[in-house]
Amino acid sequence: MKRTVCLLGSLILAGCSAEGPDESAPPVSTVPADPYAASPAVRAEVVAVVQGLFDALESGDETLLREVLDPSVVMHWAEHRDGTTTFGSSDVDGLATRISAGGAPLIERMWDPTVRVHGALATVWTEYDFYAGSDFSHCGIDAVNLLRRESGWRIVALSWTRAQPPECPLHPDGPPAGA
Repeated sequence: MKRTVCLLGSLILAGCSAEGPDESAPPVSTVPADPYAASPAVRAEVVAVVQGLFDALESGDETLLREVLDPSVVMHWAEHRDGTTTFGSSDVDGLATRISAGGAPLIERMWDPTVRVHGALATVWTEYDFYAGSDFSHCGIDAVNLLRRESGWRIVALSWTRAQPPECPLHPDGPPAGA
């Protein structure tokens, strides 16, 4: 017992000094590590799939669109405008028709995505802004669910809000080139 008390006392005193705590030492974190944080490699894979969706929108590339979206993907949006919230949905074919019809490129840009992973499930939550060509359309939050299959990550669910500033911020880099 005496040995245990001495050992505890020594440990306590070892962390103390006459000058007080060591200000140069990094703080000890009491927050546990996030068990669902993606490794850098997995985060890059998941974000690349979401970026692939945005690339397909901008280029009008239906093949790329179908590579990143699961055929059964569910897409829903909520738009708040003039005090009213409306809802809508789309499927892969509807989105493919829209982007391959031509017209102004659809430019969607995300920033600072949060990526959470558990096994074969990944979720991306990110702010975005959206332009039809050089014209600003809206901004909001994208919530993307992906599943990892043998062929890689695919988007299986996509939901987003549509709003106008100040309800949502614009991209920190400013408008896209040419806008």
